[in-house]
Amino acid sequence: MKQVILTCVGLALATSAFGQGTVRFSNVSADLASPPDRLVRFAVGVTNPFGTNNAPLVNFGTASFRAQLYYGASTAAAGSLVAVSTAPAQFRASTTTAEPGTWAPGNRTLDGFNIGSTVNLQVRVWDSAFGSTYEAFQANPLSGGAISGTSALFQYTVPTDPLAPLTAFTMTGFTAFPVNSVPEPATFALAGLGAAMLLIRRRK
Repeated sequence: MKQVILTCVGLALATSAFGQGTVRFSNVSADLASPPDRLVRFAVGVTNPFGTNNAPLVNFGTASFRAQLYYGASTAAAGSLVAVSTAPAQFRASTTTAEPGTWAPGNRTLDGFNIGSTVNLQVRVWDSAFGSTYEAFQANPLSGGAISGTSALFQYTVPTDPLAPLTAFTMTGFTAFPVNSVPEPATFALAGLGAAMLLIRRRK
């Protein structure tokens, strides 16, 4: 009898956990087998411990990369998405024996969305040495030259069966993307000056 009660409690907890909007926040190949490469990578020209372009993103030196999941309604634009309440996930170290280019996976709750809901998702990556959140990173005047990036928007529909296999909750719409160095403020100023000079020259 005790075993039956424990089983019922376990099922109830599972139903409660996945009854609301839940997604498995993961880009490991074991979760997203097709296509096989959903890795976050260093963009061309970005310094990394491998010394090669397009190498999988890893933490190295003082760089401490994090990934956060943002979500909103199926019609929401990227600018109106909000971060999940769970803390950002951490990427692997450069010495990892696990899969580089991936973060530590886990389940995320999409507050305000229930089973059957379709939502827009986006993954944002940044160097947490310059901010504990993506917003703090962007607001930090010292983040110029630091590495960050965002995925394309993609949609996810919460399974209608809360007891469906874990694979049903994966981010199948997620695609690989590169991270790049944030331009220094001086770079923006020079670009603006160059555009102004071209405009003046064109008018003459």
